[in-house]
Amino acid sequence: MSNSDEIRAKRLARLAAVGGGNSNSSSTSNVNASTNNSTSTIAESTSSPTASPNVAATTPSKKVIPTQGPPLSEEQQLSNWLKKEIESIFDATINPEHKNKGLIFLSNLAGELGDYEEAILTEDHLEAIFMEILTDLGLPETYKSPIEYLYSVYHRSYGIKRILPVKSVLYSSKIAIINSIIKFSSSYGLISFQVPDMFLQNDLGSSIQLFIKKAHDLTPFLIDIINTSIEQESLLDILNIFLPSLSSQLYKLNLNDRRYAEVLSLFETFVNIKPVAAIFSQVAGFQPPSRKNALDFEHKTLLGPLLRLSPLNEAVSVYYFSENVRSVPPTQLNSLFDSVQNEYNVLSGRLFYIVDKLIRGSVQTREDLLVWLAELVNLSHLRRGSHADFSKLPSDSIMFNISIILIKLSLPFLDFPSYSKISKIDVNYFAKSRLIDIHDESRVNSTIQEADEYYKNSEESEAPNFISTCFNLTLTYLHYGMGGVYVHFDRLRNQIKQYTERIEMIESNRVPPGTNPMMANLLRQQLPKLNKDLNGLLATRNSITAIFSYRPLQLEIFDFIVGSTTFITKLIDPTHKFPQQKLSIPIYKITNVSQLDDHDFLKTKTPEPWKYYPEFMLEGIINYCKFSTLFRGCPLVQNFEKLSLYVEFAIVLLRCPELIGNPHMKANLVELLYVGSIPMMNGEPGFIAPVFSSNNLVADNILYSLLDFYVMVEKTGASSQFYDKFNSRYYISVILEELWKNPVYRGQLTDYSKNNVDFFIRFIARMLNDTTYLLDETFNELEKIHDYQLEIRNRQQGSQNEDLGTDEELAGKLATAERTAKSYMGLSNKTMELFKLFTKEVPQGFVLPEIVDRLAGMLDYNLSIMVGPKCSNLKVEAPEKYEFSPKKILSDLCEIYANLASQDKFVIAVSRDGRSFNLSYFQKAEKILTTKTYVDPKIIKALINFAQKAELQRLEDEDEEMELGEIPDEFLDPLMFTLMEDPVKLPSSKVSIDRSTIKAHLLSDGTDPFNRVPLKLEDVVDDIELKEKIENFKREKKAERVAAKMEDVEMSEA
Repeated sequence: MSNSDEIRAKRLARLAAVGGGNSNSSSTSNVNASTNNSTSTIAESTSSPTASPNVAATTPSKKVIPTQGPPLSEEQQLSNWLKKEIESIFDATINPEHKNKGLIFLSNLAGELGDYEEAILTEDHLEAIFMEILTDLGLPETYKSPIEYLYSVYHRSYGIKRILPVKSVLYSSKIAIINSIIKFSSSYGLISFQVPDMFLQNDLGSSIQLFIKKAHDLTPFLIDIINTSIEQESLLDILNIFLPSLSSQLYKLNLNDRRYAEVLSLFETFVNIKPVAAIFSQVAGFQPPSRKNALDFEHKTLLGPLLRLSPLNEAVSVYYFSENVRSVPPTQLNSLFDSVQNEYNVLSGRLFYIVDKLIRGSVQTREDLLVWLAELVNLSHLRRGSHADFSKLPSDSIMFNISIILIKLSLPFLDFPSYSKISKIDVNYFAKSRLIDIHDESRVNSTIQEADEYYKNSEESEAPNFISTCFNLTLTYLHYGMGGVYVHFDRLRNQIKQYTERIEMIESNRVPPGTNPMMANLLRQQLPKLNKDLNGLLATRNSITAIFSYRPLQLEIFDFIVGSTTFITKLIDPTHKFPQQKLSIPIYKITNVSQLDDHDFLKTKTPEPWKYYPEFMLEGIINYCKFSTLFRGCPLVQNFEKLSLYVEFAIVLLRCPELIGNPHMKANLVELLYVGSIPMMNGEPGFIAPVFSSNNLVADNILYSLLDFYVMVEKTGASSQFYDKFNSRYYISVILEELWKNPVYRGQLTDYSKNNVDFFIRFIARMLNDTTYLLDETFNELEKIHDYQLEIRNRQQGSQNEDLGTDEELAGKLATAERTAKSYMGLSNKTMELFKLFTKEVPQGFVLPEIVDRLAGMLDYNLSIMVGPKCSNLKVEAPEKYEFSPKKILSDLCEIYANLASQDKFVIAVSRDGRSFNLSYFQKAEKILTTKTYVDPKIIKALINFAQKAELQRLEDEDEEMELGEIPDEFLDPLMFTLMEDPVKLPSSKVSIDRSTIKAHLLSDGTDPFNRVPLKLEDVVDDIELKEKIENFKREKKAERVAAKMEDVEMSEA
């Protein structure tokens, strides 16, 4: 800031100069006044009759005609006008007779000018008026601060300027004087901030408060003050005084205090002045005290309090949704949602306006602001953590606001549908900039070390353009900024559930077992606080719901999402001509199915530099779309053209396994497709279903993609991979059911079963594994439920099994078993539906050597469970509670049998299942289906015919086996214990095994079953010697049978 003494000295020097000039002027005026007075006196004496007492009564009166003096000069006319106007403008006067009219008497100026009537008041005296009032006399009583008074002078001057007739005498001179008053008002307004102690009654705090309270009225005055500071090259001085104070005031406010809008208006006023925006980042407080502390950015900077204004703040949420959220009726809740949405729409627009002005202010401000935003998000990565402590991290408010602002900044260069400007985004951004910290970030399909090496060798000195930085920064905020809201929302749902259960427990006097009276009383005392905390959680959840249900805002976000997918697709397109030319997939065509499971191999086919990009750039896009489907404002719904582009992008990622290394992202894509496949509440198809049938790229590739991911999701590398895979496969099953309505997809499956056999077998084998496991686990859990329910009934009758624990422990075990059974049963039902659909469409595909025996064994075993001697163990109370319908499962099994009944190889496989195949089970199933279900009689007839045929085959096989006699162990398959047909030797364990057996094993486990060493099918070696021995053995046995028959014939003939 300029030295206050220097400013004071300059002002006083100027005032002294003006005063000196006025002395001469005063003398002249006095002389003129004296002359005028003499003339007036003479005229007056000439026109007045002389008194004459002797004749006065008798002499008739004589009419006197006054003589007119000389006309007033322009200077006199202007002076008389100004004398009058200063009283209305300044609430001050130089007329002694007007002292008692509530006006300040300017004694110094009046004394200097002399007699009021004779005095000539000019423009040169204006500064003396300001100084005498502000520094000597003090303000009129109605004003509390110099800035308030100066604004009054400023405002009144403009009022006079507006109403002054253009044709009035000396119009230009009067306007010049008024303009001088206006300019002096602004100038002294600036001084009141620069040298606060120069003026009487001056207080910076109250001055700034005045601008806040009357922001609308005082805006022109403030702009003139700022422009004056620009002229005097002291802009940064005034900004350093004003802006930190405004920011401090705003920090105490939010949307629950309407004063925030007034402060916001002042910020808008400041940044709308380009010189202010140009040096904004130089203002004290722009940077935080510590650039290593994320919270300092939000709480201790100029922009932090501004950017944290939001309905996502808990106090604001409670303000909107009342202090008893649970009592708000749905109709009122919708109205409150509208209020939140409307307010945020206005707020987000205003925040964008401010940031946009700063971005356009100057190169320095733009660069400093981008660094500020980048450093904040670089310190906020923990917001996406499942155990994030949100009290120690930047709030949802500021991070969401910045995300929206950046999206609004990015949309102009993501111009749908042509995307003509998308090429301006630098694909090598991360080789040119270290602004966004990706050092520890997982990469799309490479290791961090590989990415570091790549960027080290491809570093470029040229700095990236603003568009590239803005785009990449937006994607970063989409993941860590907006993405943190998703984590918070999920946590809120869990916390609300926990609080609700705890409050209900206390209110119903259900305390935990073993709680003593004192503890029970303490729990009840917690009730008010628990209710208050729950109310805050509910209110915050409602605010998030309101924001994500606001469709216009969500459509903007989705526009950015679609633009981002377009950029990524262009990046991975070998020709880089997308979207002007359609992308053809697969990008890399595999030569054998095993490559689909070879992650290291696929990594070598990933396009550069895409493979080295940080994973969050894609994750943020996918997570947003998934989260948005939870709300009624979902931008994917009724947005067909852009939805089609997004679904195309999803299919590209799923169809090309080399593009992504993280199966979790593919799982989220599949989950979104699943959500879009579910029929709408009005019965119409899911919002994505129309894309499945109308988009050629999707129609040509989605089935292959889903069947591939069904297998690939087996191993995700996460601790939850066991459960994740079943969830994903459930989603795939639902999508496949939707696709099955279209004959095109049924034809594709048939084609795979004939022309892409290995791929088809890979999928069916995984389905078999799942079904076997799920049904087995489901039946185990149902047996547990059966036992627990039986024990509960026994205890009610006085009998107890101590091994099952206390009543509370038993109830807990029952609840756990019920949850597990319901989960497994839901997955089992969907998998069985797929088997029914697929076996009906392509029965020949299920009798391939690698899978037919396993399929037969799975079906036979589960049929034995359903109708065999232990079926009563599955009898539970309210089976529908677990989605368990014994009749439905039985009918599904039998329908699969019927679908495959015409396949001779399947008949043979079932007949060879010595563990579970039993004709009586089929007969019992026939009876149940006939008497207790509505299964098509044709299916039942096909089932029993099949069973009888299998039984005949079994008998024939037994005869043949007896004829073979004792088979040497070396000829038996070590896993299936059947005579090998095509033995191969495993390279590491050196064990000989039948080719079909090891092939089936490798479909689910890529290791040698005897030593767990990694193994590929192409590594096995034909065991030619053993095969010859087996063939010789079979020939010898056949020859023995022939000889024996011949002998029997000869004996019979003899």
